[in-house]
Amino acid sequence: MTQLHHAQRSRTPRNAATGGTLPLRLTPEERATIEAMAEADCRSASNMVRIVFLRGLEAMQPNQ
Repeated sequence: MTQLHHAQRSRTPRNAATGGTLPLRLTPEERATIEAMAEADCRSASNMVRIVFLRGLEAMQPNQ
C-alpha cells in the first residue's frame, strides 16, 4: 500500500511559534478573497494567510 502525495500544508512547525501571533489588518475585500481561497483549498483562513505570506516573502527576496 502506498500513500498518495499531498500538497504541502505549510503549517508552522511545532514549537516554532515562540514569538507569538502577529495581528494583520485586512480590508473586507481582502478577507473575503483569503476566505474564498482557503475554502477552495480546504484550509483555514489563517493557514491560507501564512501560505500567501511565505510565497510573497519568497518572491521579495533577492535571487540566491
